[in-house]
Amino acid sequence: MKIVVLVKEVPDTYGERQLSLETGLAERGASDPVMDEIGERAIEVALSYADKNAGTEVVVMSMAPQSAQATVRKGLAMGASSAVQVADPALAGADLGLTAEVLAAAIKRAGADLVIAGNQSTDGSGGVLPSMVAERLGLPQLTFLSAVEIGADTVQGTRTTDSGVFQVSASLPAVISITEALPDGRFPNFRSIMAAKKKPLETVSLADL
Repeated sequence: MKIVVLVKEVPDTYGERQLSLETGLAERGASDPVMDEIGERAIEVALSYADKNAGTEVVVMSMAPQSAQATVRKGLAMGASSAVQVADPALAGADLGLTAEVLAAAIKRAGADLVIAGNQSTDGSGGVLPSMVAERLGLPQLTFLSAVEIGADTVQGTRTTDSGVFQVSASLPAVISITEALPDGRFPNFRSIMAAKKKPLETVSLADL
């Protein structure tokens, strides 16, 4: 099975946040850049399955500038097999619609049996990107899952809402998003950090897609 995990570099939530008065966009340099914690949890879901199922390939994918490569490599240090980074100056300030279009194209190019994402980022907090990616790919979507069970041909989980608790399932390939109810991401040790430097990280542009 090939699992693609979508991650995002965001300003540290414990740091200062600022908006540019010229562009209206977040000042990315106002605080240290980090991988969004919900992305780390999404990687953990994929790696937990891979630990028990030999032959599983976990690919970390992000749409981010070249400067975010260290953040993407953290996913490799956590245990992912490879990474894909979509980096193109034309994507600066991209909205959710363009981001979903680009990520969907990158996923099509890479191929995936399952796409895992966090439910929402800590900077934009849109909460709709996984659904938009699924729509672009024409795949079923299971969103805001507080529990996940991945099978050989299906994925199922628990979605908790104000209306109640729902058990949902879908055939693979599919797109899912998870909440903070899932476990924290594992901490990379020194050996895995060094090993990550030798793992493949492909950088693609809009022209490549």
